[in-house]
Amino acid sequence: MSLRVRDILTFPELAGVRVLVDGGLDRPVRWVHTWPEVLPWLHGGELLLTTAYSWPQDPEEQRRIIRDLERAGVAAILFRAGGAFFPGTPAAVVEEAARTGVAVLEANQDVSFVDLTETINRAIIRTHFEALERSERIHRQLTEAALEAQALADIVSRLESLLGRQALVVDGRGKLLAGPEELFRVLQAEVELPPEPDGSPVALRDGTQLFSRPVRTGAGTPAYLVLVAAPSRPFRDVDFRAADHASLVLGLHLLRQQAVADAEARVRSTFVEAVLQGRLADDPALRERAQLLGFDLDASYVIAVAVPLGADGRASLRPLVSTEDFRLRHRLGEAVEHALRSVQVRGFTAFQLNQVVVLLPAEPLPSRLRDRLQAVYALLRAHLPDQPVVLAVGRPRSHHTQLRASLQEAQALLSVVRGAGVWWYEDSLVLRILHSCQDRDALEALQETTLGRLREASPALYDTARALVAAAFNQRAAARSLGVHWNTLRHRVARMEELLGASLDDPDLRLRLHLAVAWDSLRSS
Repeated sequence: MSLRVRDILTFPELAGVRVLVDGGLDRPVRWVHTWPEVLPWLHGGELLLTTAYSWPQDPEEQRRIIRDLERAGVAAILFRAGGAFFPGTPAAVVEEAARTGVAVLEANQDVSFVDLTETINRAIIRTHFEALERSERIHRQLTEAALEAQALADIVSRLESLLGRQALVVDGRGKLLAGPEELFRVLQAEVELPPEPDGSPVALRDGTQLFSRPVRTGAGTPAYLVLVAAPSRPFRDVDFRAADHASLVLGLHLLRQQAVADAEARVRSTFVEAVLQGRLADDPALRERAQLLGFDLDASYVIAVAVPLGADGRASLRPLVSTEDFRLRHRLGEAVEHALRSVQVRGFTAFQLNQVVVLLPAEPLPSRLRDRLQAVYALLRAHLPDQPVVLAVGRPRSHHTQLRASLQEAQALLSVVRGAGVWWYEDSLVLRILHSCQDRDALEALQETTLGRLREASPALYDTARALVAAAFNQRAAARSLGVHWNTLRHRVARMEELLGASLDDPDLRLRLHLAVAWDSLRSS
């Protein structure tokens, strides 16, 4: 804690000192200096003692000196009045000091500058020593917290109790990681979090101050420590020193958490690989580990693979060839783990090439499984807003020895998926059949004699055919999707039947249109 001008006014040696200008009483006093050896030697924070010896008589010159002293950063000016030079502190000095915010004090002839200098300098040294002692005590207790803490909140709570201030930890996007939620909401409404960690406190409208320190882990800056000061208790030097050490402790805690998470991930990844290789059936130790990890040997499971979408709109398995590839896969793995926790699904993940393999419990109802995975995908999009992702899902299997087939189905899907989203193996069988078909001439002929003929006659007929296929040939639903009246759609259907030479009630024509639409989509993508 720094010694302030108002603090030294409480000393017995200054009992007779009057405050003429109180504008800068909260300025810290770093040392005591005397006039006339002044301006060339000032470093800021000095309490300047003067008998006004050699001060100019001209009021404008007096004002200039005050301005120069303010620019030099003096803490305050103490005049000993009643001597041979000035009977009292000059009015121009008082006026200019009030304008510039420099505190001016006045002492009578009985005040000894020697005694005053010794008293104040002793107090400054004592204050610095106490601050160092307190800083060391905070340093020691924060170091203990680093060893004992189970979560970031434990370290933040210890820091708050040591400083008597509130603190938050937020990530780079301003999301709260630890600290009071109510305070976070109040600050979030007034200022962008985290504030720039440039060392300068940010003042809010009500006088509250906050500043941040980056929490570094070596691989980046995953979080920021934000310290908050009430208007009545501005920040002191000890706060900045404590925040510096606390940010280091928080970084070490995050590194330890990451190391534990990486170790757990390696264990779970090794377990997933063992399951997919069918080793559980013959290894009692693996089965025991499976039960410890929460894997039910008698339950049904399904495999999904999460893969980043390439610039061409395709998802493919490929080796990692750059540091950025490894970082992207790591980010995708973290996003998958976060999504699974958020929807309360006990899943297992592993890495294979550029994909994240996800082993999930299958729901008794297929619709529930689809809802769960749609929720997982929505969270993936929120976590990786700038990276499109494909989530390809194989079919559920009732026994763990069959899960490799589910993985192969999910990976096989990647050859036909076009665009981000959740893709299901059973929904894409027609696309896979068309993709693997050798007779491309027949497929082109199918497309030309159906959709091609309709598009040549009218683009509206082509759009209508696609809408009918998407609506399972429900004409009212197709009309709604196209935004046209049902009578308009009926006229279009009649025209389509004329061009295609068959009724749309004909199962064979419906099949040909289904296949033509699927091939058209596959070909155009």
